[in-house]
Amino acid sequence: MANYKGIEVDPAVRPLLPHMAMVEEYREALQTLQAVWDNLNLLGQLSGTTAEMGRTRQAFASLTGDLLNNLAERTLAKRAQEMSAKAQMVIDILIRNLFERTADIGFLATDDDIRRAAATGQTADLPSRFEAYVAKYSVYEDIVLLAPDGAIKVRLQAGQAVDRVDESWVGEALNTQQAYIERYGRSALLSDRKPALIYAYRVSSASGQPLGVLALCFRFTDEMQRIFRSLSQAGDAGVLALLDCNSQVIASSDRWQVPLGAEISLPRGGLQRLRFAGRSYLAVACQTKGYQGYSGPGWRGLVMLPLEQAFEFLEDEAEQVIAEPLLPSILAGGRAFPASLQAIPRQADTIQRDLNRSVWNGTVRHSSDQGSTATNPAFSKILLWEISRTATRMREVFAQSIGNLQTTVLSSLLADCSLFAALAIDIMDRNLYERANDCRWWALDPAMRRLLATGVGESRRNGLSEALRYINDLYTVYDNLLVFDAAGVVVAVSNSAYDGLIGKRLDEPWVASCLALDDGQQYAVTPFAASHLYGGRPTYSYLAALRAPDSRTVVGGMAIVFDSARQFAAMLTDALPHEASGEVVAGSFALFVDGEGRVIASSDPSYAAGQSLSLPAALLDPPATGHAELIEFAGQVMAVGARRSTGYREYKGPGDRYRNSVTALIFMPLGAFNPAARLSAEAAEVGSHCSLLGQGQTIEIASFYLGDYWLGLPVTAVVEAVERSSTARLANAPPQVYGAFMYRGDTLPLYNLHAALGLPPPVDDGAHCQVVVIRNAQAAAFGILVDALGAIPEVAVADVADVSSIYVGVTPVLASVVKVSDLPAAPMLTLLSVDSMARCLRA
Repeated sequence: MANYKGIEVDPAVRPLLPHMAMVEEYREALQTLQAVWDNLNLLGQLSGTTAEMGRTRQAFASLTGDLLNNLAERTLAKRAQEMSAKAQMVIDILIRNLFERTADIGFLATDDDIRRAAATGQTADLPSRFEAYVAKYSVYEDIVLLAPDGAIKVRLQAGQAVDRVDESWVGEALNTQQAYIERYGRSALLSDRKPALIYAYRVSSASGQPLGVLALCFRFTDEMQRIFRSLSQAGDAGVLALLDCNSQVIASSDRWQVPLGAEISLPRGGLQRLRFAGRSYLAVACQTKGYQGYSGPGWRGLVMLPLEQAFEFLEDEAEQVIAEPLLPSILAGGRAFPASLQAIPRQADTIQRDLNRSVWNGTVRHSSDQGSTATNPAFSKILLWEISRTATRMREVFAQSIGNLQTTVLSSLLADCSLFAALAIDIMDRNLYERANDCRWWALDPAMRRLLATGVGESRRNGLSEALRYINDLYTVYDNLLVFDAAGVVVAVSNSAYDGLIGKRLDEPWVASCLALDDGQQYAVTPFAASHLYGGRPTYSYLAALRAPDSRTVVGGMAIVFDSARQFAAMLTDALPHEASGEVVAGSFALFVDGEGRVIASSDPSYAAGQSLSLPAALLDPPATGHAELIEFAGQVMAVGARRSTGYREYKGPGDRYRNSVTALIFMPLGAFNPAARLSAEAAEVGSHCSLLGQGQTIEIASFYLGDYWLGLPVTAVVEAVERSSTARLANAPPQVYGAFMYRGDTLPLYNLHAALGLPPPVDDGAHCQVVVIRNAQAAAFGILVDALGAIPEVAVADVADVSSIYVGVTPVLASVVKVSDLPAAPMLTLLSVDSMARCLRA
């Protein structure tokens, strides 16, 4: 352990503590209280007022260290988790996008128009073809067709001055045995030679002769800024970046803090401190998890956070986290709060109970006729009042710091859920963006359009089905591709399992919607519902109109049937929260739901598509920035994060007519919900002395609580309260005898006050009961078990009424009641009969 300003702390957090303002605030408050406590304890011992606070002082010092250590560790863990998750998402979102690009280049390189232009040199029509492609797949900034020697035959960005590219990737694309070439770096393809991410592959004749190279230039800078914006919030001090294989920054969300080209050497994983450009940072870099076997160019996502701002917390964090009815179940659940954290509130309760007992006993001794050892009764009274006031402040600081510790833990879990919900919906939007593009681009296929315009015979139908199968083999996210004519009759399918559809007419409303589309930029989507195109399972199908080659006449349509069951489940599984060990958090699951709470897809088979869920409105329709909260769901307390679909690029953008309400939900279980669970709490006014003025003589009452009863005894009958220890039940004891206990070397009986009041037996746990030692008029001592100690009010004797004059037939152990309405507690204060209890024990 390391020492920080008198507190023993974990060496890992010691250098970070000066930057944790909240931890510093509580350290100062607790150490100030500790100094006051030391002074009061010394004065109490010197005056004889208190003599039993030494052990409590040691426990207080131990708890202070445990509390600050855990608060610091959880604060650091919260930031580490957030940063690691964002670094992982930076690279994984990009990798999913680039995976789609690897399929694009392989498919586009076999396009008939491009192959024909490469073979004949007649390229006049290609710019419009390229333009139509980029109008749909807007992730590209340029498309270039090169000759085998690197000469540029035609490109989309015709204004570029470069006419030849003499770079190694051209030759690699001509000769590779792989399905594509992926190259990042400065290239002559771009006039300013800025870094470019290029996907290239050879264009070959039907016989396999290389005719040239097709290159797709990805909008790398634009895409990275979109990713950074989606993962950032207004006012974020941190920097998101991308590192290449040489640990150089190739994309940055803040080029003033972390410029492009900067070299940042970090181990492959884990949070660490980093000194960069004269400033201290926390930093974490993550490699991709990969996607369907594709891992990209070997880049890493990076998050850097200035150390001086790393632990700033939003003021509303505490307000949005703790739902009081759920907290006791969460504390007992073990998921959010392991044993070390669960022990802290128990330690605080023990300290508070011991302190309360010390003050209570001191007040009893001061007020009792048994004889006080205090040398100055007036001073002792003031000292006890100061100790009581310090105890109140201590209770407040403990409650606030423990509350903030709990808030830190729970807000971290909620932030995780919210972040992973954002990942799930982002994956969905990006994936369906590609589907909207695919159907529109494939509907522009010249051969397909000619066949539909001139009529499809048997041989042509087989050829069309082969072409669809070729596409489907490249794009495995689809269960089936089908083409239908202007009458809605299916003419070809890619999946032979649906050959029975050929020749049959589709009469669903979406067929008419497809055939009525205005132009090649428009598309239609079926509602998410069970479909015979998908074996009776629910899915989305994306549709585009096929037009005659030389006119706008619609001659048919293309429907691409998304394999929603498999694809959505995979998306949701990839977005699930994980333990530090890498395993998915047990019991967690993810859903896509519509605006009515109906399940679209689930990572857990227990929730079937179409099933309706009852969820808070804020989760079904969260704000654009997302929402997270704690709820009771299926018998569990769940941390739930929600993020609704807002689209990606043109998909669901201002120019897109398509809209549908989808929300991603991430559920993380925190423990079984127990509606009867309660937080433990000591009485607020324990041991305090209060005067309730009345006429004539007064009496001081030592009060305590048992169940819902507020009970008391004259202080003259009370010896002291002691911790429950060494108590034993006695076999065959009469009902009025609970057992026996050891007190200062003697064995004393325990009166069964629970049985007398009709209460359940006390829990055999020292944390729940204390023993009040009583002495009757004959000086015989015995004990009673109580739940908590109360105030010591001074009341007028005239306000104490015999209980038999008010109630008939009550248990004889209840002697009298106090008829004062403004006592500092809600229940009526009832005094016990010491003689009645003593007689029962003697009998």
